[in-house]
Amino acid sequence: MPVGSDRDHPAVNVFGPNGEDVSTVKFPATVVFVGGYDPLKDWQRRYCEGLKRAGKEARVVEYENAIHTFYAYPEVPESDRFVEEVRNFIRDPIGFCSADQQ
Repeated sequence: MPVGSDRDHPAVNVFGPNGEDVSTVKFPATVVFVGGYDPLKDWQRRYCEGLKRAGKEARVVEYENAIHTFYAYPEVPESDRFVEEVRNFIRDPIGFCSADQQ
């Protein structure tokens, strides 16, 4: 980020006050995995909501008891479910994003 910029810089906060309209940008279906104890979870949710408002297929999958980057630790109980969710998303991105949240 340029010196003097903040969290609303469009490179960091695509849907912030300085962001540009992305509704015409070709964008793949997106899944955002969020840990319930992740200090960035609100930013991650807002990103997903911004994608939806822009007409993109997007879904948040939250792991209530997980921390930030929990998926990097195979010993964390949520890791198995995460791998299964990623597998399902890869097989059918649009269907996965359209499914009800668990």
